[in-house]
Amino acid sequence: MKIGNLVRSVNRGVLTLLAFGGMLLYLSAADFVVSFKPAVSFEELLEEDKELKPGSHVKGNVVYALGYFASESTYTKRSDGSRSGSRKSGNYYMIPAATGCFALKCRQSDVEALDGLSEETFDYMMSGTEPSTEIFIEGKAEYLEGKLAGYYKEYLADLGYTEDEAEQMGEPLVVRYVNFMAVRIGFVLGLVLVLLGIFLLRAGYLREERGSGLRKAEDLPGSP
Repeated sequence: MKIGNLVRSVNRGVLTLLAFGGMLLYLSAADFVVSFKPAVSFEELLEEDKELKPGSHVKGNVVYALGYFASESTYTKRSDGSRSGSRKSGNYYMIPAATGCFALKCRQSDVEALDGLSEETFDYMMSGTEPSTEIFIEGKAEYLEGKLAGYYKEYLADLGYTEDEAEQMGEPLVVRYVNFMAVRIGFVLGLVLVLLGIFLLRAGYLREERGSGLRKAEDLPGSP
């Protein structure tokens, strides 16, 4: 392979395809793998033989919720340094499981249902009436870090858990909502862009290797 021909075969279009395709693959690869793992349901996590682990694929109706301990907001930072008003993007709820509790980060559109489920869960603990609210969520489990982990532990204490009980639960985990269909589409699109970029790069390289096929000026009739 001639480096000079390879360099000349690279153009803006090839670089754009490889850059955007590579970025999509980088952003979606981890969740793409998780999307094909066998899913565990929220109901199964209430059973003794089921344990939530980082990287778990979680899917199903949320059975119980114990209120939320943190909210999340997003904003846009403008080029002049100012920023737009904050917009709520979901809450972090405490979800009971056989091994203790874990957090659930939901979309803002799911907040109303999870607030209702939380009220019904606390009523169930007092009266025995099972919750009736159904809310389907799919996502992946990961470690809860930073200030959120602190808020999580504080809320466990508010719910009546002792420090020893909280420690026995291990590192706090959170199930974050993920649109796995969008993840798969993004991964496939990224792969297609990268392959197309490689194809065009190879075609350009072969063209440089073979030449344009046009006769050189010194080979034309009448040339000195």
